[in-house]
Amino acid sequence: MSPVAGVYNQISHGTLIDYLNAKIPPELCESWDNCGLQAGSRQWPLKGILCCLDFSPAVVTEALAVGANFILSHHPLLFKPLKRLDIDLFPGNLLHQVLTAGITLFSAHTNLDIVAGGVNDHLARLLGVTDCSPLISHFEELYKLVTFVPPVDAERVGNALFAAGAGRLGAGRYSECSFRSPGVGSFKPAPGSSPKVGEVGRINLVDEIRLETVLDKSLLVSVLGALYQAHPYEVPAYDLYPMQLPKGTCGSGRVGILEDDMTLAEFAGFVKRQLGIDSLRLVGNEPVRKVKKIAFCGGSGFSLYKQARAAGADLFITGDLKYHEAREVFEQDGIPILDAGHFATEKPVLEVCAAWCREFMSDYNVSMAVTISQSEREPWVSL
Repeated sequence: MSPVAGVYNQISHGTLIDYLNAKIPPELCESWDNCGLQAGSRQWPLKGILCCLDFSPAVVTEALAVGANFILSHHPLLFKPLKRLDIDLFPGNLLHQVLTAGITLFSAHTNLDIVAGGVNDHLARLLGVTDCSPLISHFEELYKLVTFVPPVDAERVGNALFAAGAGRLGAGRYSECSFRSPGVGSFKPAPGSSPKVGEVGRINLVDEIRLETVLDKSLLVSVLGALYQAHPYEVPAYDLYPMQLPKGTCGSGRVGILEDDMTLAEFAGFVKRQLGIDSLRLVGNEPVRKVKKIAFCGGSGFSLYKQARAAGADLFITGDLKYHEAREVFEQDGIPILDAGHFATEKPVLEVCAAWCREFMSDYNVSMAVTISQSEREPWVSL
C-alpha cells in the first residue's frame, strides 16, 4: 500500500493509541496519575498528530491550523474526576471545542518519565551523560501461572488465558508467551464427583500438558476466571508463583557519568546551552568543584534527591525546586542541585514523541503531518 490522498481514513486513533501504549506502557504510570485517553474516540480516522507538553487553547488553535486531529500531550488535562462539565468554563470549553472538531486528546505522563528512551534518557543524551541507570528501578508485579491440561485441550485453554491478558512480556511487545511440557498426572475422584476422564474411586494416571504463562497482578481475577471456564476438568489444578521483576532500564530518574569531568560552573553553562535557557538556579556554593557523576530527573524530581546522593552523584539536576527543599540541602551541605526548570527539562522529549509517531507512520506506510507544538512557552519570564 502506498501513501495516497485519503489513505488516513484507513488508520484510526485507536490504532495509534495501541502503538503508543506498546511504546509507553500505561502500566508504568504512577497510581495518582491519569495517563492515556483524555477525550475523543478510538474510532475516529487519523489525519495528523500534534505533540505538546500542555493542553491549552493555543495548542488547540495550533492543531486546527496544521490539520492535526490527535494531540499527544505529556501533562494530562484531567488529573481528577470532574464534578461538573460547564462548556463555558475551563476545562469544559476546551473539551467541547476538541470533541466538536473531532480531535482526540491522549497523554503520556509518568509512564513517559519512567520508560526507557523517554524524558530522562533523552535528557541524558542532551547532557552527555552515559552509562545511565534509574535512581529507582521500576518493578513489575507478576504471577507465573502453571496449569495441567489434557493435550487435546491445551491450545484452547492457552488461547482463553491469552484472551484474558496473560502471556504478555516486554511491555506488551510479545504476546501469547507460554511454555509447554508433557507429563503424567494422577488423581483419585471421590464418589459424587464428575471427572471428564478416569474412573471414580480409583487412582487414574493420564497424559497431561504442563502449561506455564505469566500475567500481571491486576489481571489475576480475570485470568483465573478464564481458566475455570475453559479448562475441561471439574476442578482444574494450577499453581501461582508471585514474581517481582525489574522492568529493564525503566525507572524514576537517572544517574550516569560525563565523559570528561567539568567544574560545576562549566557544566552549568553547558546545560544552559543544551536546553536553550538563559539562566538556572544553583543550590550549593562551590562553582569550581569538579563534577563527573550526574543524577537528574526531568520535571519536578526533588523527591529523588536522597537516591541521587546515595548513588554517589556529584550533582543533581531537576526543576520546580521549593525554598524549604533548597534550604534543607544548603544547610546540610548536600550535593549541589541545578534547578533547570520544569518546562526546559521536559520539552526536549517532544522530539522523541514525534519520532515515535513518525515510526508509526512508516510501519503503517502512511503519510501525514506530525508536528511539535511551536506555541508553547516557558511560563516564567525573567525581568
